[in-house]
Amino acid sequence: HIMVKKNNQLSLVDVTANKIIEYIKKNNLKPDDKLPTEQESIKIFKVSRSTLREAIKLLVSRNILTTVQGSGVFISRKRGIPTDPLGLMFMMNDPSLFLDLINTRLILEPPTAALACQNATDEQLVEIKKACLAAEEKIQSNQPYLDEDIQLHYLIAAASGNQIIKNLVPIIHTSVYQFVTCDSLRDRTLFIHRKLVDRILHRDSEGARYAMICHLAMNRDYVIEKTIEKEQKKKAPSD
Repeated sequence: HIMVKKNNQLSLVDVTANKIIEYIKKNNLKPDDKLPTEQESIKIFKVSRSTLREAIKLLVSRNILTTVQGSGVFISRKRGIPTDPLGLMFMMNDPSLFLDLINTRLILEPPTAALACQNATDEQLVEIKKACLAAEEKIQSNQPYLDEDIQLHYLIAAASGNQIIKNLVPIIHTSVYQFVTCDSLRDRTLFIHRKLVDRILHRDSEGARYAMICHLAMNRDYVIEKTIEKEQKKKAPSD
């Protein structure tokens, strides 16, 4: 809940924001689901247009909602996660940071993929396959695919049945890409995503575990290569 107080009382905007959150939970809305239209929302939450818009702005700023010009208001894929929840902005000068993030993913995600094979519902498997295809489409058309990549890994984590891991994985995943871009890994990412998802769809726990290890090891090698390049540039004599 959002509990921002003014003079020990919640403002009408805060109350409306909390009502929207309750509506999302009650109706089990998922990322990319659309909220009712503005006119419908005014009736549902019994507020003025200006109050509703301010409440939506508040929830957008907290990564709970997202707005699409001309289309409406949607549940954000960021699920209320702050932009920098791990406080990494203040650690950016530490060259070991990226490697620590990848190593953390190596600890969490291979066993998570194995659990997904055991615990995923048939519906979750369908969603995982759809997310993989969505990421492939973006990769093949040379478009940014970060959101689709995060969604795929989130769905795998959710299918594990562990609610804590479900929330941790997208936080760590987002943090990695916040500070390093892996566009040169597009083709290899497409290939390994297919292998990973194929193993999960066949409920092959060990195959999914090793596919995830290969995926993250590839990212780890990339980070090490970029770190070495950066250090070499620093040491190179200037003209």
